[in-house]
Amino acid sequence: MKSNKLLKTLLSVLLFFTTSSPLLAESGGEGANLETVLKVMIAITAFTIAFVLWLVLVYAEKNDAKGELFLSPLKDALQWFTKATPISKESEILMDHDYDGIRELDNKIPPWFNFLFYGTILFSIIYMINYHVIGSGNIQEEEYLAEMEAAKAEQQLLVRSGALLDEESITRLSDALSLSSGKDIYIKHCAACHANDGGGLVGPNFTDEYWIHGGGIKNVFKIIKYGVPQKGMISWQTQLSPTEMQEVGSYILTLQGTTPAVSKPAEGELWTASDEEAAEAAANPALTDKGVGPITEVSLGEIDPQLVKKGSDLFVAKCSACHKMDKRFVGPPLRGITERRTPEWIMNMILDPDKMVKENKIARDLLMEYISPMANQSLTQDEARAILEYFRSETTQE
Repeated sequence: MKSNKLLKTLLSVLLFFTTSSPLLAESGGEGANLETVLKVMIAITAFTIAFVLWLVLVYAEKNDAKGELFLSPLKDALQWFTKATPISKESEILMDHDYDGIRELDNKIPPWFNFLFYGTILFSIIYMINYHVIGSGNIQEEEYLAEMEAAKAEQQLLVRSGALLDEESITRLSDALSLSSGKDIYIKHCAACHANDGGGLVGPNFTDEYWIHGGGIKNVFKIIKYGVPQKGMISWQTQLSPTEMQEVGSYILTLQGTTPAVSKPAEGELWTASDEEAAEAAANPALTDKGVGPITEVSLGEIDPQLVKKGSDLFVAKCSACHKMDKRFVGPPLRGITERRTPEWIMNMILDPDKMVKENKIARDLLMEYISPMANQSLTQDEARAILEYFRSETTQE
């Protein structure tokens, strides 16, 4: 009777702390959270103490000093879960064979092990149906592609915000909206030193073909960003965003060839289209790197449809297991490859990828990125040329 009264008291105390605590309600701040934690801790402590006292009273009333009232059901449950044979009955399951005095017991497989085993079979059936029959599961390739799409969207957002623009990745803008914005920035921040029409005042003339620190969008962007303190040109990177510097730099380049009201004498060196190409090549070595191998020069003309067909068949047979045109797979996506690599580099990589990885930096960097080395398919130069033609045709379709 005493134990029952104590149990009721215990449950009442626990119920009081539970209902009076805002644990399941909206929190009113850090103070309320702390109060909730304290109440829960007090409730758990009180419950534990009361439970121990209740056990003591039960043992006293039942004269159960060994705890058989509670331990016996636990022992029965453990026995059912393991199906272990008691030591006193091991002689009944002792097997006949003997190995140097070592005897073997014919124990049953524990039910928990059978549950685990049959559970794995059930899981494999559900997995196979979900991922390979119904197709609703997100398999590894799909999960990877989804992550790549999310990363691409994030990258595009960063590009639009200008966060990824620097003197290496900058490109010249030509749309009217960007140039109009660039003109506004120029009039506000640059005209005081370079004149409204770009003819030059304290700063140099922007309308001629001579540049002190090199022409082209990359050099202009770099000067705007970092300035030339020794000549009074301040750095604008703390006042203008990368996008704004790109816009004003692109606008400055449109001033070349115009006729200002007052033209300051030319300064620096003549900057031509070939200089622009050389600067672009220096910024992107892949556009001039021919790789290492037997191919040193490739002459390209009009795309040959027959060669494209041959290259397409070879690509499907030899390359498609690792490469896709429009998505990253075992290897990189290949659409537009002829705009990122020289034709000589492409053919040398097809003909001898092992040598390219050993001696060419771009090939080594690709191996570091994609981990899997490119297989040598033992193709001839004519076959490699056909695959190159197929790549060219795919690039023109983009």
